[in-house]
Amino acid sequence: MRAMGTEPRRRARVVIVIEDDRPIGELLASVINDEDGYVAIHVSRPSDALHALEQVIPDLLLIDVGLPGMSGIELYDRIRKDDRLKRVPVVFETAWSQEYDREFKRRGITAIIQKPFDIVDVLKRVHQLAPVNQFAAPRLN
Repeated sequence: MRAMGTEPRRRARVVIVIEDDRPIGELLASVINDEDGYVAIHVSRPSDALHALEQVIPDLLLIDVGLPGMSGIELYDRIRKDDRLKRVPVVFETAWSQEYDREFKRRGITAIIQKPFDIVDVLKRVHQLAPVNQFAAPRLN
């Protein structure tokens, strides 16, 4: 039996939501933050996402395909070139998945949420791809 206060600390799963539509991004982050064991960070631009990824290695990325200045797919390609981030699961959200279907298939991307989405489906994906592990060591850069 462990002495009081010696139990391992439970680390929250970090989800970065990259969504340029502020109400949607804030909604996604808020709903994820309401889940026990999760912390969500919302950023609106790919450049902000890249900056955040210099500071923290998330457990999951939720990326909108239609971002300003750089598509979500281009952002994904940049992220996958970083050895620290290669294994981070990614879920794409898009209103036009068929338009990007070829690009998704070429990259082996299967985690796609169609807009408009059901928030319950989003949470199921989050739980599936970044399950809360009771005892996890922190992941710092």
